[in-house]
Amino acid sequence: MNFMSMNAGSASTAKSGSAIGVMRAGRQRVLTMPEQIAESITLAILRGEYGPGDSVREQELADHFQVSRGPIREALRILEKVGVITIVPQRGAHVTSLSKQEIDNLFEIRAVLAGLLAKHLTDLDASVVNQMDAVVTRLELIAGQADALDEYAQGSYRLSTLLFQSCGNKQLEELMGALGIQTARYTRLGLRSPERRQASVIHWRQLVEALRQNNSTAAGNMMVELINASHQAALNQLG
Repeated sequence: MNFMSMNAGSASTAKSGSAIGVMRAGRQRVLTMPEQIAESITLAILRGEYGPGDSVREQELADHFQVSRGPIREALRILEKVGVITIVPQRGAHVTSLSKQEIDNLFEIRAVLAGLLAKHLTDLDASVVNQMDAVVTRLELIAGQADALDEYAQGSYRLSTLLFQSCGNKQLEELMGALGIQTARYTRLGLRSPERRQASVIHWRQLVEALRQNNSTAAGNMMVELINASHQAALNQLG
């Protein structure tokens, strides 16, 4: 597995159980070791390295991150809580299957929360907007490329993460973070075609400009459009 968000060296640093400080959205954000591992597994799922029903082996992850199986179990429990992983006694952890009903439920909640999120993004730090601008610029370059799905999906996930981690409301951040993990697979599913990615990046560009202009109403509307478009595209792919 090619886990990108944390390497073995950083895992070694935190073997004692201490938290790792990483910069997120222009401010100090502390992730525990299990949280970093959970994020890495999420990105691996997003890249398609794990598919629905695939086994997620504790020992393989422990060997990769050079940690004991304790932090791995905690990471898997984090993902189980948000419905990405199912843990069955004596059988281990598996990636959950995709479901049309789950798509409808998750994206409906996310669309409702988007308006609230936008209200908390007024006077957004310029460094966050600039980070988003850089990601969107990259996505604009690759959106039409046939082999760009993995990079585009990860970029889209990064943009969503920057948004909710900048809202300044801890409870809302946690809710949006959990929903982001749960919907990431479905978002990727709906981004399979270059045409869909090209439509998506137009929305992202408009959202960045709304945030730059401190227009929370326009930003909220654009977030809802992005979410609804992802929702419909995922449903179309599942048939």
